[in-house]
Amino acid sequence: MTKNYIAVAVIAALAPVPALAAPNAADVSGSTEAVFKNSAPGTAVTTGIGTSSITWGEAIDNVGVNKLKFDATTFSSGYNSPFKVGRLTYFNGTVKNGTEINAVDLALDLTFANPNIGKFSSLFSFGIVSTSNTGTADDNADYLTLPSNFSTGTFVANGTTYGVKLTGFGNIDGDGFVSKSDTEFRVREGKTASADLFAIVTPAVPEPATWAMMLAGFGVIGMAMRRRKVRFHTAQIA
Repeated sequence: MTKNYIAVAVIAALAPVPALAAPNAADVSGSTEAVFKNSAPGTAVTTGIGTSSITWGEAIDNVGVNKLKFDATTFSSGYNSPFKVGRLTYFNGTVKNGTEINAVDLALDLTFANPNIGKFSSLFSFGIVSTSNTGTADDNADYLTLPSNFSTGTFVANGTTYGVKLTGFGNIDGDGFVSKSDTEFRVREGKTASADLFAIVTPAVPEPATWAMMLAGFGVIGMAMRRRKVRFHTAQIA
């Protein structure tokens, strides 16, 4: 009996060890690029629209004009998990009233390796708020905000329709800070700061018109079911 146990142990030791299962790949991965478009108002003084680095305003002192730059990156994440889509560097200059912008679009391209859908493009609107410079250093901080944070388009992967949603700013470096649940990136007067811009890939929310059609459809189904129930009840009585 002892010899048999030893033989079994030796055979088990010499048997090939099954390979460990590879870790699951990220649900979404790829790379980004972006340019700035559609600055407003039209009276603003701008340079670089259509590129990843813009300036705006007419300088009134040696501080200089406002500057905003987007640096691309790669990403890897799960669905509904925040990931970095790029890094924004913002210089808060001092410019004449009426020459500044109060909005600009970020044309963001995500080239997906996984799911294998290629390039997904969307516009995101940024508000730009210029303060009056009559308060504290934090009060005088100009800032970027996210008035629209859901992608203008959607894509389908594994039978589900997804969109890209910007979730806010983080990892601030320099003379800046975030507020309003990380949806405002503020930079103090005459200073520069950088912040990561984060997003998630999430199931798309139906448009209001789609919701209305769905609710109307549910109403029709409900009425049909009630009528069927009434007919069934009447038949039972008869």
